[in-house]
Amino acid sequence: MRKAPGPPSLPLIGHIPAFRRDVLGLLAAGVRDYGDVVRFQLGPRPVYLVNHPDGIRQVLKTNARNYDKNTRSTRFFHDICGESLLTSNGDEWQRRRHLLQPAFHRKAVEGFTSIMREESDTLVARLDGHGEFDASSAMMRTTFRVVARALFGADLSDATINALEEPIALLLSESFARHGSLLSWKSRAFTRAMRQLDEGVATVLAAPRPETDVPDLLALMRIGDYSAVDLRNEAVTFLLGGHETTANALTWLLAYLAVRPDEQTRCARDPDALGRALSETLRLSPPIWIIERHAIGPDEIGGFSIPAGVSVVVCPYTVHRHPDFWTEPDTFDPERFHAALPPAYIPFGLGPRVCIGKEFSLMEAGIIAGTLLARFQFSPVSDSPPVPDPAITLRVRGGLRLHISPRSDP
Repeated sequence: MRKAPGPPSLPLIGHIPAFRRDVLGLLAAGVRDYGDVVRFQLGPRPVYLVNHPDGIRQVLKTNARNYDKNTRSTRFFHDICGESLLTSNGDEWQRRRHLLQPAFHRKAVEGFTSIMREESDTLVARLDGHGEFDASSAMMRTTFRVVARALFGADLSDATINALEEPIALLLSESFARHGSLLSWKSRAFTRAMRQLDEGVATVLAAPRPETDVPDLLALMRIGDYSAVDLRNEAVTFLLGGHETTANALTWLLAYLAVRPDEQTRCARDPDALGRALSETLRLSPPIWIIERHAIGPDEIGGFSIPAGVSVVVCPYTVHRHPDFWTEPDTFDPERFHAALPPAYIPFGLGPRVCIGKEFSLMEAGIIAGTLLARFQFSPVSDSPPVPDPAITLRVRGGLRLHISPRSDP
């Protein structure tokens, strides 16, 4: 078997400077110049990027038993959420997945639509009369309220949510930055942010819960006899992961539609058009833009050897631009989703660890976006296009300020 190719690297530190400077550019240039299996070096650690759907399926599905989450990125996220569905492996992961899955069955998710609509209407009321707003912040707060109410039965105050917005952003950005570092120590700001997060999560877990026929996530965890530590860890996982990814998808959707008024109007009138625009947003700006696995044993992918013990990464951001599967891959074109999806479309991952909240997220994004577009028109404040900020999730760097006005068309 051949050794996977890769770009030249610096002694000792490898590709760390390029990783820290522009990780998306580094990965995109790697697949452009070296193909669908590319070897990078982060200090002493080799990292293999797999960018063809066949190889991706091998890593995430058909040979998933050879690839676990005993990775550097998981260890950094473990600093935030501890042992949870996101960070566990093997039998422990299967136990947690089996226990929590009912909270995301279709019947349960459909039962959350009233909460999603109520929070969407609340957002509309708050934006009414404003000429300009920060879409990133607004989406984060709204999706946080949805997740807290739907999955944990907690109706949080604005003060609680406001107090969590900054520490959550810091925790996620620093955790990813440490991935591209040789020393990777936690800053004092990280420790302070963890205290703030824990205080907010304690508020969520202690909040009075409404009566419901369908058990929410918190009820399932208590039925499963979770310890206080386990309750805290899963609450952090779902509060962060459940609101962060959907909020980023909505922010990027508004960014793309704000500069395309005709498409924006089409989405306001036609739910199917909105669905295609959301799918295209998830293609170009997938909130989960990179997935890391640890190779337990050796493997062969695309004719290249994958040694045991290395990190293997799948990057939805790059495979969603693979020229063999997408025409004009850098162009925002929702109409491409009239056709069947190609295998190079994995915004929620693949295989046994596919995102447990996929249906929840899609329904929530559709309801919030549909409510906003039916009431308002959006346009950019700045002529500069939004810049992706790749951390644990793919945010818009610096937020997204938009002009807002009442929708004038029928």
